[in-house]
Amino acid sequence: MLKGKLVELRPVQRSDISYFLQWFNDPEITQYLLMYLPMTEMGEQKFIEDLGTQQAGTNAFFVIEALEGENRRPIGSLNLHNINPKDHNATFGIAIGDKKYWSKGYGTEAAALIIRYGFEQLNLHRISSAAFSFNERSIKMHLKLGFREEGRQREVVFKNGAYHDEVTFGLLRDEWKKCSK
Repeated sequence: MLKGKLVELRPVQRSDISYFLQWFNDPEITQYLLMYLPMTEMGEQKFIEDLGTQQAGTNAFFVIEALEGENRRPIGSLNLHNINPKDHNATFGIAIGDKKYWSKGYGTEAAALIIRYGFEQLNLHRISSAAFSFNERSIKMHLKLGFREEGRQREVVFKNGAYHDEVTFGLLRDEWKKCSK
């Protein structure tokens, strides 16, 4: 488990399915994600089972718990996926599903924890990520953590009745070391 001041990252549990179904069937949340079809309980159960088997070597998936005194509350999830041990790179993704925790630093701290884990524990050289151009919170978070904008795919996603760009980011271990001091 990875622990900060505001959050702790822990492995996913079967009991988290109810949170995932609530969060990832909410259009206000999924507008920022690649998913667009309704999430089913069976599909989510299979996803969690796969995390413990075939995907275990290529996907470090965590639940974000808010630390509030003695209480812990799942508020989202994040991962490093497509982990490539040969080239030492992975792709980062995050979703804060509990909207009460948006824009309060929980996502930024959680992201910093998993990035540190990626560079220090998984020996990654590079972490990639992306955000839709209308997701200003995510873009600000990436830049705050030291990611550099590397490009833009124009009008690649259809969300909220319009086409939007996807902004791509990259962070190298040496850049992270300079930023995290």
